[in-house]
Amino acid sequence: MLPPAPAASRPRTFLAASAVALALCGGCTQRALVGRLGPLDQDGAAPTYSTEPIDGPGFVDGHVHAHAVFNSVDRVYWFNQPGDQSISIYIFEDSPSCDDLSKQAWLADSKVRPADLMGISLGGHEPGVYQVVAEKPPRSGNAYLLHVIDQADPVEESEGLAGTVTITSVEPGESVSGAFEVTFSTGTLQGSFNALPCPTGVDL
Repeated sequence: MLPPAPAASRPRTFLAASAVALALCGGCTQRALVGRLGPLDQDGAAPTYSTEPIDGPGFVDGHVHAHAVFNSVDRVYWFNQPGDQSISIYIFEDSPSCDDLSKQAWLADSKVRPADLMGISLGGHEPGVYQVVAEKPPRSGNAYLLHVIDQADPVEESEGLAGTVTITSVEPGESVSGAFEVTFSTGTLQGSFNALPCPTGVDL
């Protein structure tokens, strides 16, 4: 049984805050615009970051491989199939269609790259808090995260080592929403997402 998704202590007004910040600093990075809402509590069972709903597909904030990633998030897909007992989510900086992701080796397709992307695989299909472990497929109650810098060959990949993924809402056949804060060997990423279904998507 997964622990329940925590109630956020403060709302995230991402779009409004971004607009104000953008007016103040036109050349800021997304990290500067979004900021970090709270540290990851490695010793606690529940996360400390906000899980309030956001508008739009989502955002990713942080650094991996010594540089900022995800200037923006354009697409978030839930690779859902009837009867799935797990959840697979893919977050894209670019805007591939579900059809683009419905064939083998889509990572090398010119319609997908160059871009940053992240895959989230969950050992469960219900709302709750999943612990990040570098193991795929993840066991029940765990999450596996893969960040990919898909700019050119060789592709740079990083596995999540610790952290949590919080699923706040699962609407069968419609959407999955949640948030995360994850530590990789080369940095930390935080974010939120609203994933739309792509039932024919092929997992990496």
